[in-house]
Amino acid sequence: MFLIQSISMKTTNNYPWATHLKEEELDALMGSSVELEYDKFDVIIKQGSMASQIMVLEEGMVKLNFQESGKDTTFGFGGKGDFIGLMCSFVKKRLDFSAVAITPCRIRIFDRDVFEKLIEHNGKFAIYIVTIMSQMIKETCHNLITLKHRNAGGSLATLLLNLVRVFGEHQIAIPFTREEMAHTLGYSKESIINTLSDFQKDNIISISGKNLEILDKKALENIAEKG
Repeated sequence: MFLIQSISMKTTNNYPWATHLKEEELDALMGSSVELEYDKFDVIIKQGSMASQIMVLEEGMVKLNFQESGKDTTFGFGGKGDFIGLMCSFVKKRLDFSAVAITPCRIRIFDRDVFEKLIEHNGKFAIYIVTIMSQMIKETCHNLITLKHRNAGGSLATLLLNLVRVFGEHQIAIPFTREEMAHTLGYSKESIINTLSDFQKDNIISISGKNLEILDKKALENIAEKG
């Protein structure tokens, strides 16, 4: 983990919610923030730590894990522009999950007190944040409900779709090895390799080494939903 610049106004382009703030409000919020850089596999949030900050992922990709009885379960992913742990950030209690960098990441951390004051005094901003939190809770609940029934295909399809969302393209260079993908999803390396091969045979993807192209996004979405 590395501390870098304290403020960079150009990064506000990453935040759609910034349009709901007045210039002086945005200045106060950005002025209270810092940026941190994390290497691949760094723990950004440790399960059981206090929810004391507001975090936004500016670059990279993270996985969200829940640990129980010594076993890690990945229930979600975060990409560029996503809040990390927002739905737990205002209850002043310990976080029930961890966030781990699966690519190099840059995180902006906001002062929670400043963030709370903006919510208190700016109704449009408050509604936007509540909407984001509701969407996060809905997605998390859906993931946790379907997780027990999701096979390797469903888990891998979900990961590939998140890569497309993070990089904004259907042609990407996968930022980790097959073994790392297997570890992230909780399956064997062989299972991941076989599933990728099946996706390619079905013309859902084209893959060579780390170069991946999504050929049939709709099919991949169906697998992620039902697999």
